[in-house]
Amino acid sequence: MAAGLRITGIVLLGTTNSRGAHLATFAACAAEIKAGLTSDDGLCGARFPSSTVSVVEVAGPTIHDTSAALCDWLDQNPASELLVTCGSGAFSLSVGAVCAALETHHPVRIFHIDAPTEPYTLNQPADPDSHLKSWLLRHRFWDALSDVDPVNAPLWQILAARQAADPGLMKHLAAGQPEWSGSAGTWATVQAAVSERFGRGEAADYGLLRAWYGEQLRRFFDAEKATLAPATRREVERLIDALGTRVAEDGGLSALIRQIARSINEDLDSACVRMIRDSALTELYTAAATHRAHLKPGQLHPGPLPPTLLTVIERWENGDRANRLIADTGQTAWPVVGSGDVLALVGVGLDREGVEVEDRHTAEVILTELWKRRERFLRRGMARIRLLASPESLDRARRIARKITMTYADVDVRVVEGVQGGVDRVRDTVVDAMRAEAQPTGRTGSGSLRDVDEIVLFLNPGPPLTNYGMIAAGVAWSLTAACPLSMMELTRVGSSPQVRGGRPVLARLGADRMLAQLAVSAVKRLDLRTARRLLERGSAQLRSVLPALESLEVNLYGACPRIPRGPDEFALARQRLLLIAHVHGDQPDLAAYLAVTALRPALFPWSRWEEIREPRPAIDKLSLRANRSAHGHGLDRRWRAPRRRGGGGEIHELLLQAVRELKGPSKTDTELIMKYKSVTKALEFIFQEGG
Repeated sequence: MAAGLRITGIVLLGTTNSRGAHLATFAACAAEIKAGLTSDDGLCGARFPSSTVSVVEVAGPTIHDTSAALCDWLDQNPASELLVTCGSGAFSLSVGAVCAALETHHPVRIFHIDAPTEPYTLNQPADPDSHLKSWLLRHRFWDALSDVDPVNAPLWQILAARQAADPGLMKHLAAGQPEWSGSAGTWATVQAAVSERFGRGEAADYGLLRAWYGEQLRRFFDAEKATLAPATRREVERLIDALGTRVAEDGGLSALIRQIARSINEDLDSACVRMIRDSALTELYTAAATHRAHLKPGQLHPGPLPPTLLTVIERWENGDRANRLIADTGQTAWPVVGSGDVLALVGVGLDREGVEVEDRHTAEVILTELWKRRERFLRRGMARIRLLASPESLDRARRIARKITMTYADVDVRVVEGVQGGVDRVRDTVVDAMRAEAQPTGRTGSGSLRDVDEIVLFLNPGPPLTNYGMIAAGVAWSLTAACPLSMMELTRVGSSPQVRGGRPVLARLGADRMLAQLAVSAVKRLDLRTARRLLERGSAQLRSVLPALESLEVNLYGACPRIPRGPDEFALARQRLLLIAHVHGDQPDLAAYLAVTALRPALFPWSRWEEIREPRPAIDKLSLRANRSAHGHGLDRRWRAPRRRGGGGEIHELLLQAVRELKGPSKTDTELIMKYKSVTKALEFIFQEGG
């Protein structure tokens, strides 16, 4: 009996790596223990039938090797529950066993061999939906927020229309609300949409970037032209005129930006010149101008946005009235493109003579990992380290913190004191300490740990209950911060410290449910690249939906497969149009833009587009509407004309008419809709299962 439960089976984990020429492997030792437990005399007063004791061989004493080996065994030998011991043997094997239980969907309890009657259960939060609104708010999924928070739905619906760059809908929803006065124009909505969406890299977002670039440059220029040198003024005006007509979008405009950037030698501190000379921004514009950026493989981690874009977004964020309106609902927003901060939790062991060199090398390894992860975010923030110290290790922790602070100016390191006792006590101590720090403001620069973009747990061979308490604290805080959580293992190779791991297996403890709901929301907007990034942050269960999602993305936005002209290419075009009608039939501008983007140039190259469009009135109208939208040429002077909103029914019928013009409908035209529904259903199942 252990922890008041009847043990029905035992799994002994033994490593097979060499322990030296004259020492048996731990796997061999485990086999000897099994022989004793199943012998007539038993072992340590216990005897088990041979069929109930197993040895699982592990390649090495690491979390990954243990988890992989035990996952394979559990797939063949499922159990009703797992009890995992700690306090004896390598701690990495204990954690690896817990990870295997999570991966294979087994309930798991942890108990220390010195206190077997006090098990700790790694469960999902009692009320997982209490965090859902925070996750939706952090990712600015306003449309989904309006569903789960009906009391504040009018606000979320306005913000959703703004994010979709739909000034007509926003103006309609905000009618009679003076706090939104002047915020529903095309430029205001494009500013908001670019700020909130661009890091996602969707097809519509590249269209917004093209529209935003020329208008933002013109506004910078209008504010500065009186102070610019004549030569600078002429060059900038020439570029603005070219951008306003969008001639030669196949690369000519990008080449012109680079040419003018090289030719300007004065006014280098002006905003418009800095924008032109921002090479990272020019690279983004170049990709967007091809209309093919969304066809390239999407990066899981896009990396920092260009300096000009970050500056403009931060200025927009500081003046965004939505922050105050969100605060009125009792919630606090997150920085629009994140803080760029990464938080590390690290346990500190007992002090001993000569440990200073080891501590310095370990700090360097941890910081290298944090800086590498920081480069994945949309902005570069700070590495924040919290050293968890018991009363016995407090002096060592303070010494480490002082050394790091003296050496690195861009690292925030603090000591969490009084970390001792069982798992629950450790968790509460750490969470309370983090909660007591700076409070979030909804804007960049608060320094709040709630705003970190990722949490990384660095497990070491210290006290197992401290490590498990740190895991529990990390899970709790990642749900509060609505951010990814990774777990890494501090090991030594020879005399050198190293880190291993980083898999998001802990997402099974609540984050999977949040990520599934976020992904559902993204799929329902056809933001499939965003959905893919969300799934890749989850556990194996969530990532199992990736193949179907990637297939949906390729079939909707992907380049044309090698099929002959005529019926086959028309069939794929009809499938794309019907899915867009099914999803966005009530959003005229966005539906028209996505419809054209899904057809050109992915399916029909530019050289064929006119011959496809001209004899087909519905496709021609879709193209014109896409051009006049904020994602198209809505900000360009040559396209500015009185715009009518147009109803959802009108655009839906226009899309159906386009299907008929492409020789449809046929029985197979709904195949893409079926794939869309299948992906949505799979994600909704994971969400419901986690409740």
